Amino acid sequence: MTAATSNIPTFDHDELIQSHPVATMLIDRAGVLLFVNAAAEQLCNLGRGTMIGRVVHDVITMDRGCRQRMQDPATSALFAHRAEISVGRRGALFVDLQMVPFGTGGHRILTLQPVQSDADLMGGTIGRSGRAAGAAASMLAHEIKNPLAGIKGAAQLLARRADPDGERFTQLICAEVDRITKLIDQMEHFSRGQPIACGPINLYQAIHQAMETIHARQFSSVRFVEDFDPSLPLVHGNHDALVQILLNLLTNGCEALGGRPDAMLRVATAYRHGLSIDNGDGRGRVALPIEVSISDNGPGVPADIRGDLFDPFVTTKREGRGLGLALVAKLVHDMGGTVRHTRDEEWTRFRVHLPAASQERRG
Repeated sequence: MTAATSNIPTFDHDELIQSHPVATMLIDRAGVLLFVNAAAEQLCNLGRGTMIGRVVHDVITMDRGCRQRMQDPATSALFAHRAEISVGRRGALFVDLQMVPFGTGGHRILTLQPVQSDADLMGGTIGRSGRAAGAAASMLAHEIKNPLAGIKGAAQLLARRADPDGERFTQLICAEVDRITKLIDQMEHFSRGQPIACGPINLYQAIHQAMETIHARQFSSVRFVEDFDPSLPLVHGNHDALVQILLNLLTNGCEALGGRPDAMLRVATAYRHGLSIDNGDGRGRVALPIEVSISDNGPGVPADIRGDLFDPFVTTKREGRGLGLALVAKLVHDMGGTVRHTRDEEWTRFRVHLPAASQERRG
C-alpha cells in the first residue's frame, strides 16, 4: 500500500447507494424488486417495505415497448430517453430509464432519472395545492380574525386572576392566537403569490412550541417519543410557518391513532446527506440536509388517496376540510424544502426536508 492510497477513506457501500440521488432498484430475472434506495421510495411515494417483493410493473406503469423489452430474457441492457411512466395516481412522469445486468444470476439494476423539473418530481402539485389552500385561507381570514381577537382578550383577563400554572396556559393561548393571526396574514400574501420571509432559525424552538401546544390539547392516550440530533445547524426558514407545519402533522398523527392502547407518535430530526432540489430560481441545486419526521403507528392513509394526499380538499376525516396537508405542502415549498409521505411496515411517516442556513445567509 502506498502513502497516497493509505489516506483514502473507506466507505459504507450500502450507505452510498442509499444516499444516491437517482432512483435505483435491484430486480431479479422475473422483475421482482429486491432492493430500492431512498430516491426510489421518494419517486414512487412508497416505503421500501411496500415495494420489495412486488413485481416492478405492479409498482411502476411503463409503456408497452419498455415493458416487453425488460421482460425479454435476451435483453441484458436497456436505455430509454424520456420514457413515460406513472406511479400510483401521480400521473405521467418522463424519465431516462436505464437497466444494466448485475452479477451472473439474472439480476438487473434499474435506474429512473426524471427529466422534468425537480419541482414537479418532488411535489409537483405543491404549487397548485398551495395556491388553492392560500385562496381558501384568504376567504376565511376576516371570519377567523374576529373570534381570535375575542379569545386573546378573554385569555388576558383570565391571566390577571390565574395562579402560576394557569398563567402559563393563558400565555400559551395568547402566543398561539398571535401566531395564527400572523399566519393568516401570511396566507393572504400567499394567495397573491408573495414569498414568506425566511432566515436562520432554530429548529428546536419551533418543535418545542408545537409540542407544547399539542400537549395542552391533552392527547393523553398517545405516547410521545423524541429522537433528536443535537448537532443540527440553524435552518433557513420561517419560524411561524414551521410551527404550523409541525402542528398540522402532529395533530394528524394524534388523531389517526384514535385512542389505541399502543398509540405512539415519534418526532425525530436528522442530518441527511445527498438530497437536493432545483427550484428553478437560478440558484441551481440546493441541498436539503435537515430532516424532521413525524411518525405514528396508526392504521395509515388509505391507498386510494395516497397519491393525492397533499391536494386541497382530500381528507379521510368525517369533519375535515382537506386543507391541512395542502397548507403543509405550500409552507414547506415556500421555505425551499420538500415534504413526502411514506408507509413503512407499521409506521406512517411524514418527512420534511429543509435547507440549512448558510454562512452567507447568516451574514
